[in-house]
Amino acid sequence: MTHTEESLTERLASHWADLSFDEIPGEVVDRVKDNILDTLAVALAGVHTEEAQRVRAALTSVQQTESGSLVWGTPFLLPPSHAALANGTSTHARDFDDGGGPGHAGSTVLPAALAVAETTGADGRALIAATIAGYDIGYRTLQALGGFAAHTDRGWHSSGTMGSLAAAAAGAKALGLDAARFADALGIAGSFTGGVWAFIDDGAWTKRIHPGKAGETGVDAALLARAGITGPRRIFEAEWGGLFALYNGGRGYAEKALHELGVDFNVATAYIKPYACCRGSHSTIDTVLSLIQERNVKPEDVRHISITAGDTAVNMLSVDPIETVFDAQFSLPYAVTVALNNRSVGLDQFDPPRIDEPGIRETFQKISMHVDSGIQLEDGPRLDVEFMDGETLTLLAGNPTTAKGSAQNPLSHAEVVGKAEALLLAPYGPKVTHDLVHAVENLENAPDLSELLRALRAGTRGE
Repeated sequence: MTHTEESLTERLASHWADLSFDEIPGEVVDRVKDNILDTLAVALAGVHTEEAQRVRAALTSVQQTESGSLVWGTPFLLPPSHAALANGTSTHARDFDDGGGPGHAGSTVLPAALAVAETTGADGRALIAATIAGYDIGYRTLQALGGFAAHTDRGWHSSGTMGSLAAAAAGAKALGLDAARFADALGIAGSFTGGVWAFIDDGAWTKRIHPGKAGETGVDAALLARAGITGPRRIFEAEWGGLFALYNGGRGYAEKALHELGVDFNVATAYIKPYACCRGSHSTIDTVLSLIQERNVKPEDVRHISITAGDTAVNMLSVDPIETVFDAQFSLPYAVTVALNNRSVGLDQFDPPRIDEPGIRETFQKISMHVDSGIQLEDGPRLDVEFMDGETLTLLAGNPTTAKGSAQNPLSHAEVVGKAEALLLAPYGPKVTHDLVHAVENLENAPDLSELLRALRAGTRGE
């Protein structure tokens, strides 16, 4: 069947295949470097989690190569697609990586971009351009399906679904594919993409692996396209078997996906997390921390907090009992509990969970969650706070996607560096931390990726 009108993937591929680094605004480059630093710092912090170790064991038990792509924080080299799988898992292992784009942008895009860029001898500018391509196309393809909330409401995990296309875009840009092969890469990735929220039912580790698996799919798609394998150009529009039909009941929003193409690069859509838990909790955490700051509220001042949210938010954020890191990160009552008790919501509050501490348990038992089907995911929860003195207070948390770390309330570069230092200084020391920050800050001037890779390899302990 012949179609005269360019498909969505052909439009996106044509734009990005022809775009040079010099056409990307400097403020976009600066912004994505913060996301790159955040992604790599979070990845190194996740290297020795059990999930990341088990994925690496599965891969290195059957293959290691003397030439290949680096598995960050280790001495191992693997084929590029498997390096992307391992590194994406490390990055997302503690859910502290950036979000937005295709769901979790950095952990899907950067492992793919860097794994491929290593094999081509790319310079820093090429890696930055490939990363931005992934962020932009990942976000746009998710908009084509109605956006994050609509896609999530259907039970799809966008980091796994559109993350695969984001990773394919990054790989295709790193390889320098022409428009036709670039479109093939997107079509191939779309043919094998997937990821569902079933893990929320029992805390399965697939949640941690989805970004890495998306990276693996995207790298393979780009390499296959370079070799001449074709992908369906109408991967979204095909009436039978297309993603609009399969993922969105036949409805598509190509016009949203193409809005301001080449003007808005959609890096700013990817928030950087200040809190080490599901983004759906962040506007509520902002609200609670503001209340604490304004009124010096202590746990013993509170009789009860009732959190009312929509169906999707309650499904995502009411995990109970709290037994694992995953459980804690997907419990909004637990996040509010640690905010009240410690006035901080860093990784140390979740890994390991503190629920068995008497003070934490006592506060946790004061908090309840309730469903109001009229509240949408992006409306954010309502908090009804009852104090011990009888006062009651109602607070509207607002949209989680505009919480601290978003484009509307971004972290400064100093705050991003501070987060990286908090994650890396204790396990890796000041030299590794400094070297990584320096390599990323100067990435657009790097003639190759050797300085960055040294920083990612430094401090390895072997396995």
